[in-house]
Amino acid sequence: MSLKNALASTLIVAALIGTAQANTITQVFASDWTISTWDYYGDVAALQWHYIPYSTWDSSLGTLNKVAITTSIEGVKDASDSVSIRYAFFTGWNPDQYQFYGENQFSAGSTTFSATLSKTSGTDFALSNFQNYLYLPQANYYFESRSTVTHSIHANTALVYDYIPISSVPEPESYGMLMAGLILVGCRIRRRITAKV
Repeated sequence: MSLKNALASTLIVAALIGTAQANTITQVFASDWTISTWDYYGDVAALQWHYIPYSTWDSSLGTLNKVAITTSIEGVKDASDSVSIRYAFFTGWNPDQYQFYGENQFSAGSTTFSATLSKTSGTDFALSNFQNYLYLPQANYYFESRSTVTHSIHANTALVYDYIPISSVPEPESYGMLMAGLILVGCRIRRRITAKV
């Protein structure tokens, strides 16, 4: 190996050691139903909701870097009716404290509807929302659809935690390997200088 290549290899190792690798944890939630019109506290509507527990961020895994949420929706409805949906992540059974909240409306005029909705922390909601849990231990994903006549719906929501794991911090052994490489390169440089003199 030439001196130039040895130095380049050592610098690459140093860069890799100093780079934190991000990992992801993905949770997927499915909501499927066909509902008929019913009387909900005097409001005649086709309405259904779904609560699914989700795993909150675990700080022991590392540092939370980003949270991404993607919801894919498709369904069938009456052409004369619209469908509204709401979806959220919150802790405990108090929906007033949301980690994330979204909604969408599908207008009348078509018998089918579909959409893919993507949200990311830092742009659409604060990253800190998923770092602070006020109502643990219970955490829930919530999905609701509503119309005035029967409709059917299928929805998938993916919650993705992107984090920098604790293990990405260089271990003492890694620094030792880096130092050994630098010493080796230094010795080769000194040897070449000595040989020329």
